[in-house]
Amino acid sequence: MSLRNSMHKLILSNNNINNNRWFSSKSDNEEDQTSSDSQQASSTTVEEAANTASGSSQHNTWVQFQQSIAVSGFETGQTVREKAFGKKSRGGKIDRKRKEREAELEAALRGTDNTQLKGGEFPSQRYSDEETERLLAQAYAAIPPRAGKRGTRNLKRQKNRWEIKRQYDATKKQERMDEHERRMEKRHEISQAMYNIRVEGVDIRERDQSYQMDVMKRWADMNGHAASGNDEGGVAKMET
Repeated sequence: MSLRNSMHKLILSNNNINNNRWFSSKSDNEEDQTSSDSQQASSTTVEEAANTASGSSQHNTWVQFQQSIAVSGFETGQTVREKAFGKKSRGGKIDRKRKEREAELEAALRGTDNTQLKGGEFPSQRYSDEETERLLAQAYAAIPPRAGKRGTRNLKRQKNRWEIKRQYDATKKQERMDEHERRMEKRHEISQAMYNIRVEGVDIRERDQSYQMDVMKRWADMNGHAASGNDEGGVAKMET
């Protein structure tokens, strides 16, 4: 904010100088002297604001106060360094690593040991060139010599490949056979149900016809349409 205010003051001072050139009664030399003084003061303010890391005079004053009351040899968590107010960081691994490096640097400047093993990690063990050659020679010497013929596994690979293919073909064939059996079972169930309907349909029709005749007779008796015995041939005549 101080940098912005200083730039704003600089622009206002330049405008005042231009206005004075038109409406002021001062001479040109006095006006030039005044403008040069104002520009020098504004440039000094801008440089002071730009030299600070934060760009805030209030923050700088606070940091200076914390530095004045800081006690050497003790870590009190005070703000003894200016912060740059720029883009906010959400933290994370990069920010944590940066803070660790800064803490190690400050510890090194103070002369204290701030080494952290971080979860049981130890520095890697290093061997000299002679020791490395000795260990490599010992390792190679422990490798047993290769025995047997120097052939290839081409025939074995082909045999395994065809064996896997035959197993795959047998599996697919069994799946097709099972599918065919399921289809035939379903088709047989449908045909058997149709046959049972055709066989049992005769008895069903006879029972239905007998039931309808009984209903008609009861209806005739209830409505007085009984059969007459004087009819020829014994045929029942229904009165209308």
